[in-house]
Amino acid sequence: AQQETQMTWKLLLLQGIATAIDALAVGISFAALGSFSVSIAVGIIAAVTCSLSICGVLAGKRFGAHLSSKAQIFGGLLLIGIGLKIFISHMIAG
Repeated sequence: AQQETQMTWKLLLLQGIATAIDALAVGISFAALGSFSVSIAVGIIAAVTCSLSICGVLAGKRFGAHLSSKAQIFGGLLLIGIGLKIFISHMIAG
């Protein structure tokens, strides 16, 4: 039997904090590379994060009941894969 996860304010807050930490890491990477000014990097990160969050909420409303557990696993694996790719590329380039 599959257990359905209820979206609570606590869980939503934790998801928001995780997203903010991820965006902070991207901002620090931009600053370290010196590719953008801080204000441009902040604007880009804010716009992309907001847009993708809205898309995620809309997709979740539409497909959430059908894909809930699969989407969590896929999202986690995707983030792990992105992290590994970045780690490996920095280890090879460094």
